[in-house]
Amino acid sequence: MGWAVTGTLLSGMAVWGGVGWLIDQWLDTRVFFPGGIILGVAVAIYVVFKTYGEPDPAPGRIAGHPPGGRRSRPRTQKGQR
Repeated sequence: MGWAVTGTLLSGMAVWGGVGWLIDQWLDTRVFFPGGIILGVAVAIYVVFKTYGEPDPAPGRIAGHPPGGRRSRPRTQKGQR
């Protein structure tokens, strides 16, 4: 998983930095290359969080339930005990 995260970050920087460099060459500016790298890192971090965001629960635990948490009372009809 570590290599996948590293590859995603590096490829995001390379692709969007390359797009920024091409725009800089086309318009004869020096603004879009660093902006493309920053945009690439931001998009790559978003992709990493969407893909690997929440870790798997520990063995024996149910996802979404806090350990030792209070459970809600069962719902009953009014007047029943």
